Amino acid sequence: MPQTVEDIRRWDKSPFEPYRHRFIAELGGIPVGAGLAYADPEQKGTRKGFMAGPGVVPEHRRKGVGTALAHAILGDLRQRGMEQAEIQGRDRLDLNGFLAALGFKVTRSSSEMRRPLDTVPHGLGESVQTELALIEPTDANLAILLDIENEASKEHYNHPPRTPQEFRFFFTASAEQGSVLRVLLATLTGSPVGYIGYGYDEREITRLGKKRGGLWGLCVLQRYRGRGIAKALMLAGMEHLKAEGMVEVGLNVDDMNPTNARRLYERLGFTLAYRDLVHSLALVPGTTVREEH
Repeated sequence: MPQTVEDIRRWDKSPFEPYRHRFIAELGGIPVGAGLAYADPEQKGTRKGFMAGPGVVPEHRRKGVGTALAHAILGDLRQRGMEQAEIQGRDRLDLNGFLAALGFKVTRSSSEMRRPLDTVPHGLGESVQTELALIEPTDANLAILLDIENEASKEHYNHPPRTPQEFRFFFTASAEQGSVLRVLLATLTGSPVGYIGYGYDEREITRLGKKRGGLWGLCVLQRYRGRGIAKALMLAGMEHLKAEGMVEVGLNVDDMNPTNARRLYERLGFTLAYRDLVHSLALVPGTTVREEH
């Protein structure tokens, strides 16, 4: 979805901002492209940085602007000690070719999946013992959700433990930009065992001309998996979205998710809308960034 100036300023206040370096390309003193480098020096394991963009206005494409931005971003990541650069983007020939020319290789993929909400199935093995409750994003509730997420997602790709400040930001930023974000907490005998976030963005609905909602952040503690809790959370989230007037729901899943989540989503009637590819590049220390004009 297109961003506004307010959206960018909102990110300026995020806990991630100290690790984000922005780059702007100019031709004749006129801004024609932009990109971003993100590198968290405190992450464990492989020192991986991320590239966003580069984006170039249509009339100035194929002039080397995007390549120059990409090299500047990769040089920045390298200078900050990153050993690997990664970018995720739509599976498109033009983007794939651009990144391949820079030396990136496809290492992973994720799928955007959708289903209509005219009917929501039941009796698919969902837990009937689990209690589900809508909760408000109070500090106490966010602490519960954060504990669940960090335990449930620790083996997932690109998911270092989140901090309370990062977690709070997502809820605050969503509310400020007018998105509706709700959370269902699952408990068994009074103990929190999982949650799901769901909602919709009025701006996106206006842009699409369709009332599409989304399911985000499905987490179930490892020792409680296989009991139908995830199904119960998803079906309840879809019912709520339908009750709020949504006609379609979407979600994104890592195709190599260790819980085999994609199979669950397919059983619930979700089908592939499009695929994103993860491109990775080893950053060789001491190499010189090639200049492009």
